[in-house]
Amino acid sequence: MRILSVLFLPLIFINIAFAEDRLQFRQVFTEIPSTSILTLKRSFSKESLPYWGAIIGSTALLYHYDEEIYADLQKRGRNWRIGNDDNTKPLVTFNGQEIIRLPSDTGSALYFLGDGWLHVGIGGAFLGTGKFTDNTRAYNTGVMLWHGILVSTIFNQTLKRSFGRESPEVSTEKRGRWKPFPGFNEYNTKTASYDAMPSGHVMTATLTFTIISEQYPEYNHIVYPLAGVWVSALMFEMVNNGVHWASDYPLGIAMGYVVGKAATRMGKKETDPQKPDTTWHLVPTFQGLLAYREF
Repeated sequence: MRILSVLFLPLIFINIAFAEDRLQFRQVFTEIPSTSILTLKRSFSKESLPYWGAIIGSTALLYHYDEEIYADLQKRGRNWRIGNDDNTKPLVTFNGQEIIRLPSDTGSALYFLGDGWLHVGIGGAFLGTGKFTDNTRAYNTGVMLWHGILVSTIFNQTLKRSFGRESPEVSTEKRGRWKPFPGFNEYNTKTASYDAMPSGHVMTATLTFTIISEQYPEYNHIVYPLAGVWVSALMFEMVNNGVHWASDYPLGIAMGYVVGKAATRMGKKETDPQKPDTTWHLVPTFQGLLAYREF
């Protein structure tokens, strides 16, 4: 069947001008409450209702075709000699838990496009560049990226554990069983049975490009096409390797976009575009008199 794709912009934010100062690294952590509150406020505002309709509608449509999309993309993966297996290899383990995994073939490289460690590395690159070149915009972008990843992960883990949806690779019923609120140990030992909805990889990739786009709008002619190709390749591979259903994506994209937008407001002073940010000072002045002499 023809593959369905859904492109939408989850929320519209008010056009506000900002004055930017250098952020403090500690704000990566200390601003988590304020960014979380702003995310919730924007997500459930009256202006967001049409976009919730788009998110819910696209999710429902994709859910209807999940099995067909899954079978089709897995067939394409085999035909393109990518395969259907996740061949990322553990690099760092701790107490029996795999901490860092790295790709070993084309398929796992595509999957790695949404890996949290990759995007933490991108944020670190901005932080390092900003620190050593005294570039405030680059440094702030790095702080925002690390901060946004933390905030979005909190929301993502909360929703994953709330929905409890099976991934395709371990599904026991059509389109995956839903078992909300599994026990903590149950989730950790059988993660694939509960963590499909929403996609954290897609959320993280969307968040990264949202923040970069906001911080470097003059490069959006590059950022937008790159984001489209990057996220599309990631979404294909995660269905191809059985990690996600297509209907896991709309909410993940929306979360990445909204949290990314909220994260870029760190340290910025809001000004109303209808009221210019002008400060008036009353000071005494002396008007000299010019004398003219007629000859």
